[in-house]
Amino acid sequence: MLLAAVLACAAIAAPSALAVEGSSLQQLAEQESSSEPSTTSSTSSTSTTSSSEAHNSHTLILFAMGAAVVLLSGIAFVIVRDARRVAPAADGQITEARSSRHAAVMIRKRRAKAKAARQQRKRNTARRK
Repeated sequence: MLLAAVLACAAIAAPSALAVEGSSLQQLAEQESSSEPSTTSSTSSTSTTSSSEAHNSHTLILFAMGAAVVLLSGIAFVIVRDARRVAPAADGQITEARSSRHAAVMIRKRRAKAKAARQQRKRNTARRK
């Protein structure tokens, strides 16, 4: 997963690096050609330079956002997994917390308490007589 994220980042950075490198090479070539003295004056050549600006396409932006989401999801997954691995809660505490939320367990506990209360009342009335 980490390898995929690294490859995605490299793929995103490659076109912009090539564009920068290409434009700098083009500038160097233009400087060298302008500094060379012209030996023949009868031949004139017109050179047209097209200035192409780097435009980010929508697919590239979406690809970059997707790579960022995958990377952040991977980081979150690793953090949560490690946090659960070293959690201080014991197994007994976890099962008690979960079982107290279930309706059947709550009803069973309530009935047991009611039964204990009835038995206690019976014992108290037997003592009074």
